[in-house]
Amino acid sequence: MQRKYVCTIGIFDGVHVGHQKLITVVKKIAEKNSLQSLVYTFDKGGKLNKNYIYSLDTKLQILKNLQVDKICVLKFDKIQFLSPQQFFEKFIVNKNISVIAVGEDFRFGKNAVGDVKLLCKLSRKTDVATFVLKDFCVEVKGNLYSVSSSLIREKILECKFDEVELLLGRNYFINGRKVSGLGLAKKLGFPTINFLPDKNLLVPKGVIAGFCKIKNKIFPSVANFGFKPTVENKEFVIEIHIIDKKIFVDSEYISFRPIKKIRDEQKFDSVEKLVEQIKKDVYTAKKVFKQILY
Repeated sequence: MQRKYVCTIGIFDGVHVGHQKLITVVKKIAEKNSLQSLVYTFDKGGKLNKNYIYSLDTKLQILKNLQVDKICVLKFDKIQFLSPQQFFEKFIVNKNISVIAVGEDFRFGKNAVGDVKLLCKLSRKTDVATFVLKDFCVEVKGNLYSVSSSLIREKILECKFDEVELLLGRNYFINGRKVSGLGLAKKLGFPTINFLPDKNLLVPKGVIAGFCKIKNKIFPSVANFGFKPTVENKEFVIEIHIIDKKIFVDSEYISFRPIKKIRDEQKFDSVEKLVEQIKKDVYTAKKVFKQILY
């Protein structure tokens, strides 16, 4: 059988700088050997029922932008019970793979029992070559980090968005769509866009200064990520207030780039005190943007 692909395999949540380095290696090996580059990814992860950095659609768009020749999405529910040997046979040996490149923490097969050592052992029994890339490290504020999706999730929850963007290698946007609200914020003098993130995304909590992106236009904004305890709302909601602009949002899809957390969400004794705090939040957000933009 003539082998024609150089592949890599992973969930690739976030498609961070480590993933990008690995995919660059795949493309270089493919080009050098007149082969095609192939990325295997999954529609979801075994333990990651929620808390993704990106939706599948966003992840696939980023992978396409990296200009690999072929992307194949494996349905996790259909392959989760394959042993490492079965997985290797089905998706490597039988799919014209010449070289497989992975990170040193690569796991595969049922319950992720297969590791790099087993992968190399299986490869030696075939004419498939294996390339193992060492962990990719990035220095962030004087600290050296081994880049991983789990580390980025930690940084998101800690609201360290500048570090998130360094680890991702791009601006960090939360994508979603506009939904209808009750109009209470507008009555208080601070109209908001009610924002529903893509399904199963990990999102930060609190009041956050950031940029709202609508049809490729960017607006300085302040957003509340939480449950609106002052008005006793029971569902998690994101409300985005665009600062010093009144705009009609005719786009269903919007994005929010969090920049800096202003404070935790809190319950106020009255709506009047809530309004006072919102004014302070807007003022604080403006100071954040001055530091960035000027």
